[in-house]
Amino acid sequence: MKSYVLKTGAWGRRRWQGLLRRRLVLAGVGVVALACVVVGTRMADSGNAGVKVLETERIARGELERVLTATGIIKPEEGAEVKTGIRVTGVIETLYVKLGDTVTKGQVIASMDRREQAAECRMLEAELGALRMELALLEETYPLDMQEALAGLAKAEAEAEHAEITYSRIEALAKTRSVAQAELDKELKERTAARENKAMLEAARERLTTRYALESARLAQAIDTAEAALDAARIRLSYTTIVSPIDGVVSGITAQEGETVVAGLQVADLISVLDVSRLELRVYVDEHDIGEVKIGDAVRFRVGAYPDRQFAGRVALIHPGPEIRNNIVYYRALVRLDPETARALHPEMTAHCDMVVGRKEGVLLAPNAAFKWIGSRRVLLALDSHGQPRPREVRTGLVGRKATEILDGLEDGETVVTRVELPDVFPSEWEGAQ
Repeated sequence: MKSYVLKTGAWGRRRWQGLLRRRLVLAGVGVVALACVVVGTRMADSGNAGVKVLETERIARGELERVLTATGIIKPEEGAEVKTGIRVTGVIETLYVKLGDTVTKGQVIASMDRREQAAECRMLEAELGALRMELALLEETYPLDMQEALAGLAKAEAEAEHAEITYSRIEALAKTRSVAQAELDKELKERTAARENKAMLEAARERLTTRYALESARLAQAIDTAEAALDAARIRLSYTTIVSPIDGVVSGITAQEGETVVAGLQVADLISVLDVSRLELRVYVDEHDIGEVKIGDAVRFRVGAYPDRQFAGRVALIHPGPEIRNNIVYYRALVRLDPETARALHPEMTAHCDMVVGRKEGVLLAPNAAFKWIGSRRVLLALDSHGQPRPREVRTGLVGRKATEILDGLEDGETVVTRVELPDVFPSEWEGAQ
């Protein structure tokens, strides 16, 4: 530096002096700025300097809901979708419906080749007819046979009585030796023969009665067996005609006309019918929230097909079994839908659900936006009598989406700050403020 001054002379000295003065001025400005920062910090430590209130709201009493958000799926109720099947092996002869057709309970929707089953029914009908004719013949001939048997028995009784009288007369004459002994022996033989003939005809009559009773019972049993076999055959014949089990819409067809269906140990599914008025909403609730859900809770939901329409229902059942999706445990809350709502929806639709798990009326409400964190404390900034914001610790209850229930710490009509700009350093009097 010295050599530079010596070389430049007076001009160099003047330049050096100007440079030194500028540095002194800059140093003074820096000192002044530092002093201003210190003063500003001290000012922030007193009053609400640096706190800028942007928006406020007066708290009041009102209605509050606790709402859980979840995803649901529209599903048919148990028994709302029925799959009709074929229980016999055969060829599908005619399909009377197509996918999407509306059907009623008992309506014929398909038929199969029924020749084999019809022939079996005709054969059993013929056998049953033969048995009935045999029974009818028995019932027609029995009275005639019984009449003939009774007539023969009456004749035998008369002959036996005549033989008894004749023998008694001859026996009395034989005692007086008016007739020969041979005559008496002859009448004794006649009497014995008449008695035996009478006994034989009585046995024949009893045998006829017993035979009729047993034969009629056998035929009646055979007729019952044949009727049961015919009923079974007719039932198998009915399997060839497929009818709709419920009112609904055809939701699935698995075979077409002319295809051969083989019925094995399981019924071969053919046509599915869905009752579109019996749908339910299955809401998948996270395991951490399921404890808040109760039967009867109101549910509001929307589907993508109707973005401007809101549907409603109530929780009818909380399924006890969990369902794990993407390693997250869910529980299903079932919401029964009324028929009008169900008809507007379709199975497998995704629903965005709001479950109202808590509801109170006439409670003191503070907007959620008014809650702030000051250090480790969650407080509300309420305006004091001078209109200055002061932190207030409150005791809260039910928490909604936009407001929170205030149980203690604020009064109805007080004003709280909802939007505010806070300084980096909070006012000293806020520390420990209640």
